[in-house]
Amino acid sequence: MNAVKDAASLSGSAGTVAARGRSGSVGGGSLAWAAAIFGVLSLAMGGIFARVVSLQTQPPEGLVEQMSDRTSVRVERGRRGDVLDRRGRPLAATRFGFRAILDPSEFPVKDTFKHLELLSEVLGQPLEVVGPRVLNAMGENERRAKAIAEHAQIELMLTEEEKQEELEEQARAREAAGSEPMGESADAAARNVSEGVTAGAAEGLDVHGMSAKPVWASKPPRLIRYLVMSEVLSEGQVERIKRAKIPGLKLETRPVREMVSPEIAAAMVGKVNVDGQGLLAMERLLDERLEAKDGSFKFVRDAKGRPLWVEPGAYTPPQRGEDVRLSLDLELQRIVREELERGVEEADAQGGRAILIDSVTGEILAIADTIRKPADVVEYDWATVIPKDKRLDGPRYITVRNDPGRALHPALAHNRVVEDLYEPGSTFKPFMWAASTELGLARPDEVFNTHWGQWATPYGRPIKDVVKRATMTWREVLINSSNIGMVQGTARMTFEQMRGFVLAFGFGQRTNIGVPGESVGMVTGAKGWSKYTQTSVAFGHEVAVTPLQMARAFAAFSRPGEMAGTLPSLTLLAREVGADGRITPDLGKRVISTATAEETRQTLRGVTQNLDKKLAAREVPETGWRYELFGKSGTADIPMTNPPPGKKKPKGSDGYFRGQYNASFVAGGPAESPRLVCVVVIDDPGRELIRKKAHYGTYVSGPVVRRIMDKSLAYLGVPASMTPTSAGPAHAD
Repeated sequence: MNAVKDAASLSGSAGTVAARGRSGSVGGGSLAWAAAIFGVLSLAMGGIFARVVSLQTQPPEGLVEQMSDRTSVRVERGRRGDVLDRRGRPLAATRFGFRAILDPSEFPVKDTFKHLELLSEVLGQPLEVVGPRVLNAMGENERRAKAIAEHAQIELMLTEEEKQEELEEQARAREAAGSEPMGESADAAARNVSEGVTAGAAEGLDVHGMSAKPVWASKPPRLIRYLVMSEVLSEGQVERIKRAKIPGLKLETRPVREMVSPEIAAAMVGKVNVDGQGLLAMERLLDERLEAKDGSFKFVRDAKGRPLWVEPGAYTPPQRGEDVRLSLDLELQRIVREELERGVEEADAQGGRAILIDSVTGEILAIADTIRKPADVVEYDWATVIPKDKRLDGPRYITVRNDPGRALHPALAHNRVVEDLYEPGSTFKPFMWAASTELGLARPDEVFNTHWGQWATPYGRPIKDVVKRATMTWREVLINSSNIGMVQGTARMTFEQMRGFVLAFGFGQRTNIGVPGESVGMVTGAKGWSKYTQTSVAFGHEVAVTPLQMARAFAAFSRPGEMAGTLPSLTLLAREVGADGRITPDLGKRVISTATAEETRQTLRGVTQNLDKKLAAREVPETGWRYELFGKSGTADIPMTNPPPGKKKPKGSDGYFRGQYNASFVAGGPAESPRLVCVVVIDDPGRELIRKKAHYGTYVSGPVVRRIMDKSLAYLGVPASMTPTSAGPAHAD
């Protein structure tokens, strides 16, 4: 029925309009009024539109400060790439955590102490630490709020004309004051202005001592809205904060860089800063590759800041950093570190350094460095003259420099394998032996007069041997580590030839593995090279090297086939694996012929055979080795470091901690098809070993190398050697 009534009503209305239309006067007046109203509305809408455009394009100064962009951008953090070992196991990875942030302006004014107690509880921090920070910030905010209100009141009270008059009055005052600033010379004022410094700058004054800006024209202070209350929180702390619902307390996402077994590999992996940027070691070197790119998305907010919508294409996803594989192997790092620490402890030493490399590919597989402080060591006073015949009842000085960063974090440790030098002693003899052999100046079977261990050079320098024999072949000179034979054989080289081979083996130059702080080593310059230098270098004195340089140089004897005699390029990055599942060898730089390298290698087998005899004769015998090695030991007095500020070496001192030694051993293996090189340096073996004459490299460093090589080769799946040949002649450092 209603629908019928509505239809009838509409029909009646239509009839009335039609009747009015026929009458003429009524219809015409209505149309005129409608047109007039439409015109007025159009003008009004046009005016509003014009005003909106004007406000958008040229807003008045008062409105600008009240306007805010209704488009917000939220950053989405990208994840830094992982640092992996050569087998893809993580060494350092990034996760996202939370830290607590407080907005003091939102913290409750009512029941403040109650909320402070709750804040202290959820953060796990003492109330006496949390309370003052929050209360001080709240008090400062109260002061700033008053300043903001006063600023707004002053600005509202002044008309535009009054503001303009104030600016003009200030300009006239400056002009009247002239160019000479108050209380200082013109030169000083000019200097201050150029440096952005003005007298009374803290009070907002210019160089004339006048207000730099009217109060209403300066920016009001801002409230403190961001107070960092914690480092990255545990999951339990995050949950407690969420449940507590403390006004003003928020959670901020932060990247967290975590290391796997930092005590094993942190020194080479390095560290990132609080912003996730590489700070040390490989994290710094590879920062560009590891670094992530943050993403973002834009969204439109309403007047209260609530998100409304996201425009199409307004989202940019974050890009994860590249994962990088290092050449380090986590398991080999563990093996090397454990054996090194055992060796240092057994020797009662001040420290130890070790490096293991793949001599075929040039990959650095493991680096370890440990220090300890024996009970009997004391600081050297840089005044006492240390005699050359220092007795064992004298002081045992600290020879390993203090490393405070090591106690803070393993990644902050000073890397002594790469940075600290030592005199190689007899481990340097294989290189000089190979040089004379390569030049044809000495033949392996040539017999040398070794004078029963006592001899003097033509210029009168006395030389002694530990193994005292009347004669030795050139091959026996190396196996028995004869100083007399080495000096005679290398004296046949010119100064230029000998120094040239030292440099050719890579000593006196960085390996360029990319780690900051790598030492260049020490080699006497051409102008300073003398007959005394020629003699000293023959048995590893007057030259200083790093374990890193020693490992690279010894690889010339520890490369199979035609690569023998070449130096690999060392790297801390894993070499690429080819389609056949193998790594393409680094052909390297040739130093000596393949024949000379193989001759040196075969000769050095006698040294490690003798090492195996010594190990088998121990109180607790060590036998059953799966691989035959070749290597060389060395022992040398520890040189003094540079004196601390204000100190100098005392007159009469020759620059050595006499009676304190660096004992080292370098080896390659397996002897039949070399794959690895290992260098171990034991810093300052204890007095008891020196009394027993068991402080030499063969006794303290050799066993460490032996165990590292046997375990490492087995881990890498290298086939075991055939039964080792009988031991060679007796050997000494």
